[in-house]
Amino acid sequence: MPWMITFIVSWIILFLLIDWRYIKYTVWGGLLALSFQLVVDEIAIALNLYDFSNVEIKILNSSLFFTLGAPFCVGILYAQTYPRNNILRLINVFVLTALFFIMEYSLIYIGALKYLHWRYVYSLIVDVAVLLALGNLITIFRLSPWMRRGK
Repeated sequence: MPWMITFIVSWIILFLLIDWRYIKYTVWGGLLALSFQLVVDEIAIALNLYDFSNVEIKILNSSLFFTLGAPFCVGILYAQTYPRNNILRLINVFVLTALFFIMEYSLIYIGALKYLHWRYVYSLIVDVAVLLALGNLITIFRLSPWMRRGK
């Protein structure tokens, strides 16, 4: 049930904040974020670093509801709100990392996520790296609305 809750909350936030005019571009940010999440979690679970419990439907050892929830929705919103200014980009990375940290801590607290050979600091490092990589891909593929205006 916790994975379903993250899914529902993520989609509510997405529907409240999304700019539908640019979804044909920003959806790719969601798909890229989803791909990163699946790869990172598949590797971590295969290495016995952490594990998920109470998973209703699995996709590559991850919860389908989580994958299509937070990573996908945040990826879309990240592309939509990706700033022009490099300092703001860095601030954006740290804010999103903090939000993912809070969600991860909550999932551990309720028992849906179990650290086996993992620490919070590892998640912080991975989250920052993934968000920086995702930002580079958003720039390369011009997925942010301000990169497309007038085209």
